[in-house]
Amino acid sequence: MEYVIIGICIVAAIAVGVVLYLKNKQNKEEPMNTASVESKSSSSELPVAEASNELVIQMELLPAEAIPDETKLVEITDSKVLAHVNNLVPGLAQAGNAVNNAAQAAKANGEVLYRAIIPAGAKLTDSKAMEGAVRGIYHGADGIKGHANLVAVEAQKGTTVVANTAAAAMGVASMVVGQYYMTQINAELGAISDGITQIQDFQDNEYRSRVFSLVAHVKKIADFQTEILENDELRLSKISQLDSLEEECTQLLGQANLTLTGFAKKSDFDYEGYEKALGHAQDWFMYQQSLLDVLYKISDLRYTLHLGAVSREQCIALLPTYSKQVSDTQARLTAWHESTAERLGIEVEESRRKRAGIDGVIHFIPGLFNDDLNFCEIEEKTAKMIAAQKIGHDISPKIDKSELYAEDVQLISKDGKIYYLPESKAQ
Repeated sequence: MEYVIIGICIVAAIAVGVVLYLKNKQNKEEPMNTASVESKSSSSELPVAEASNELVIQMELLPAEAIPDETKLVEITDSKVLAHVNNLVPGLAQAGNAVNNAAQAAKANGEVLYRAIIPAGAKLTDSKAMEGAVRGIYHGADGIKGHANLVAVEAQKGTTVVANTAAAAMGVASMVVGQYYMTQINAELGAISDGITQIQDFQDNEYRSRVFSLVAHVKKIADFQTEILENDELRLSKISQLDSLEEECTQLLGQANLTLTGFAKKSDFDYEGYEKALGHAQDWFMYQQSLLDVLYKISDLRYTLHLGAVSREQCIALLPTYSKQVSDTQARLTAWHESTAERLGIEVEESRRKRAGIDGVIHFIPGLFNDDLNFCEIEEKTAKMIAAQKIGHDISPKIDKSELYAEDVQLISKDGKIYYLPESKAQ
């Protein structure tokens, strides 16, 4: 009897072992990269929810009047960016051409557009952000990797537009927004460079060459947009380079501020001496403005290359310090011009100054009967320099606080072309 009981125990142990082995084998054979979907309502159905790691991008028909100001549309012309967009939303460009729009336009009694919206990165992790959506849970070898909002396309649109992955959608969105930022920055750097070339009589060649080199290197980063944005290693190296360029820019800006402060301490000269000092100060004044503008562009470029992963506040951390330094320098420069104008009898608005020396003695008697004879004209160029330096640079509106990386990316198809419509500019 004892042997029978032992035999039964052995058989039971073997059976349990077989069951556990088969169950474990079955779990290993299940695909790890499957997308499970939880519906938020019984009426929401997603026909492509079974697809692995896929995110549905909604493409919809719009009447042309939905975008009242088409000047706000930014055409995407870079072939690499267009290729990424076409991979993400196949057929968007074709859907918006004039031939395909003809039938729809007839029904709508006017021109029509097509729009595809890539959800903002923040919404990809929040299923409550989009009404009527379902939550997609993406699994990997180590468990749940993240969530995405999946939106079913309406039947009248014909076919469902599907992106490869949520990550791909975020990548294309970042590239579209990043190129938009960099194109703007590049154009503004071009204007800054043109302004610097106008400073022709500057004597310090070493300083001048350092400023030109700085602007050229920053502009080079803004020039190669797609190559940098689609290559993470290159993008991170350019961010590191921007840190070095920012340090160089602050040193040059600090030198300009100190030099202008030095001019503001001078007071023992006649009008001819003041006019000469004014011309030299104007060169440093223009460099000061250009370098402050470059410092702002470096901050904008850093935020752009971080693809919104780093806050605006962190990217502009140095700007308040150097903006205040410029403001303090400006206050001293303004006080210098005001005290000098009072001492030398300069009336900037009238472009004239009080006669001095022998000239003043000669015109003293006639000036008793006609006060205008006590004054002589000053050059219009001189009057403009004094006025500009007294007013100073307009600093406050330079900081860009827009957060386009946090917005949905709207792609508009019209006449076979693809446009980006920044949300903040569409309002």
